[in-house]
Amino acid sequence: MTDVSGAPTPRLTPRWRDLLELRPYDRDHWAALRVGLSTAIPLLTLWATGRADLAVFAVFGAFTSVYGRNFPHVSRLRLQLVAGVAQLLSIAVGGAIALSPQRNLLVIPIAALWAFGASLLADRVRWTPPGPMFQVFALAGVAFAPLTPAGYAAGLVAAAASVALALLIGYVGRLIWRAQEGRLHNPYTKPIVVPPPVHGYLEHATMFLIGTAVAGAIPALVGIGHPYWAMVSAIAALSVPGGYNRVLRATHRFVGTLIGLGIGALLLLFHPTGLAAIVIIIVLQAGVELVVVRNYSLALIVLTPLVLVIGELGGPQPIGELIWQRGVETFIGIAVAVAVAVVMELFVVRRRARMTDA
Repeated sequence: MTDVSGAPTPRLTPRWRDLLELRPYDRDHWAALRVGLSTAIPLLTLWATGRADLAVFAVFGAFTSVYGRNFPHVSRLRLQLVAGVAQLLSIAVGGAIALSPQRNLLVIPIAALWAFGASLLADRVRWTPPGPMFQVFALAGVAFAPLTPAGYAAGLVAAAASVALALLIGYVGRLIWRAQEGRLHNPYTKPIVVPPPVHGYLEHATMFLIGTAVAGAIPALVGIGHPYWAMVSAIAALSVPGGYNRVLRATHRFVGTLIGLGIGALLLLFHPTGLAAIVIIIVLQAGVELVVVRNYSLALIVLTPLVLVIGELGGPQPIGELIWQRGVETFIGIAVAVAVAVVMELFVVRRRARMTDA
């Protein structure tokens, strides 16, 4: 098929075999262990010291541990250091927005600009997982949290400690291996797998800016809570290269979220709080890392109840309303992502056609 300019129309409809593909297991338990420990230690410490109110800061800081899962220890440390600083800055900006009386007006445009800048950094560093999703999630998630100046300051300390712990856990394997060198096999001597270089950094970043702004503006204008869920859904789908892969990722996210909402509803029926909520978050966070590379739908089945439980840390909400908001905002986010992906793909095809004609 061709479009009106005569250029071939790209295939964008996902294939069932791609949607159901289960990639081979590749020592995913190591990544799950690192992420699980990076999440568990700060949360359990906060619970034991009576500061569970800072848990959301620790969780966003612990996201540092998801970067560089297949990197050797030293390379992972360098990459996680950059990602950890980006997370801390995102949390700091989000907290400043939360303290502003104009936060509802500020959060979406600032999040969109933040997605633009974080995308430039992500493409420059070529971190994995790619894209600005965790930075926007941290910024917007903290921005919508009820904060006081004292809570903000304490939260930054908790987030910084969580980032530092994630860096240590990501590197400690090398220390153990060196201490027992000759008796242990180093599992991270395989080549580093990094994303290919991105051409057109500004174009890529602009895609995230537009996707984030539109996805956040729709639920905000309609009056739906948690507009950052729509923003994160759009960014997640757009973070993979190519129009087909972006539509496939959006489809994965939609299918996985629908199933995950059912599991999340069952968990929320028990109204987990305190230690129970923390244990659920730890288990689910590690579970996401076990399957996220193998099949993204499976990851969303685990991630969706995780996000719902994290949302409950800010205060209990009606279960039906929370489930409805998550479902609707995920749909908004992936619809925006698909629209942006289609437009971007057609733009790329026509640009290539013009270059060929020239």
